[in-house]
Amino acid sequence: MDLSKFKADRTAEDEGVWVALDGDDTGARVKLARIGNRRYREAMQRRMKPFRRALRAGTLEEATAERVTAEVLAETVLLDWQDLALDGTALAYSPDRARELLLDPALRDFRDLIVEMATDIELYRQQDQEEAEKNLPPSSAGRSPGEDGRTS
Repeated sequence: MDLSKFKADRTAEDEGVWVALDGDDTGARVKLARIGNRRYREAMQRRMKPFRRALRAGTLEEATAERVTAEVLAETVLLDWQDLALDGTALAYSPDRARELLLDPALRDFRDLIVEMATDIELYRQQDQEEAEKNLPPSSAGRSPGEDGRTS
């Protein structure tokens, strides 16, 4: 078995990849770093430090764990978005807005979707990233990656 299929793109894991939201035809997408990236691990350790005793004793309240996790996700995983709206109002991305959305109990399914996508190892595979770059639409600034300049 060739293990190269397991190679992760470390840059994509840390800096994020753009992912279309499932079943959405509006073009909405999010930029996600991989859960477990270096910044995620460091932030989680820092944020959970005051709760170590409760963690060890198994007495950490679920609401506290969810709050800390949502805050760390907003800081290190949900890095940007495009074309998201809430109740018909367009949402501009900011880390604070991401935190608000991820902490909102009514949007728990959105948070769960972010977690699910950010743990999808296929999004961060080296070969998949190379293929995705070849298939990017041309940007307004010039040619897309892999475009060779020939016309059809």
